[in-house]
Amino acid sequence: MKTVIALTDFSPNATHAAHFALKLAMSLKANLLLCNAYLLPSEIPSPYTVGWPVEEYDMLSEESTNMLNLLKSQLETWRGTLREENGFSPQISVNSSFGNLCSVIKFLSSTNNVAMIVAGTHDKDRLNTFLQGNNMKSMVNNLDLPLLLVPPAAGFDDIRRIAFATDLTSTKDDIEAIESLTKLIEPLNAEILLTTVDEHDNYFALNERFMQEILNAMALKNRNELLSTKILRSKEIENELATLCVEEHVDILAMVHHHFSFLKRLFKGSHTLEMTKNVNVPILIFNARV
Repeated sequence: MKTVIALTDFSPNATHAAHFALKLAMSLKANLLLCNAYLLPSEIPSPYTVGWPVEEYDMLSEESTNMLNLLKSQLETWRGTLREENGFSPQISVNSSFGNLCSVIKFLSSTNNVAMIVAGTHDKDRLNTFLQGNNMKSMVNNLDLPLLLVPPAAGFDDIRRIAFATDLTSTKDDIEAIESLTKLIEPLNAEILLTTVDEHDNYFALNERFMQEILNAMALKNRNELLSTKILRSKEIENELATLCVEEHVDILAMVHHHFSFLKRLFKGSHTLEMTKNVNVPILIFNARV
């Protein structure tokens, strides 16, 4: 049985993301695992590394477990109000662990068939704050698992359309990610819109034809009848993708994280801030296999 892992720090946004994860798990016919990971005292920078008694460990563990069980209870109550997908009702379990978040996820994935990781974004600068944390950057760079970032404004509607954005710098990575995405969302019967952004100052029909041929080849490679293509033309990538999500009724925006991609540029400085101000759909990140 597949498992969706929802990370939580018990903030309102993380709780919202956990609800989204439950609704998604129902559609994917997967179980849900709520996870709270926190650093060992020895991993906290000085001067806080000295003199932590065993009782402190027990207190942190008990508090985390209690809050996880409370969240589980809330989700179980909400689950009862939702329409079950073909009679499927996900099991909800909890995991509270000391340690580095990336290490905890690797351990959980070794004992569970993990379909994806789900996490909420933050209000202050949302996606930027989430990705700039050492734990999150480590996850994006090192885990070969899809990572879904859920903004506070994301609704709980059924997922019918997913936009997969590529800059065409590594079509091999993109094709592998689309194949993984197609398998992942098979129970959803959702459409995939394959798109790219042309950043050239001057428009040339040859450029568009070349880009369209690549997109068509990628679509043909995956042989998905629900896969369509679209080229966008703008130097403002984040704004163009935000507009696409609205105009094309996109439920999830998917990308591949690899070197030299515009995803890497989006997750730096003002690009990220501008994008997260406008994009109110979850962003699904696939890690390129190096």
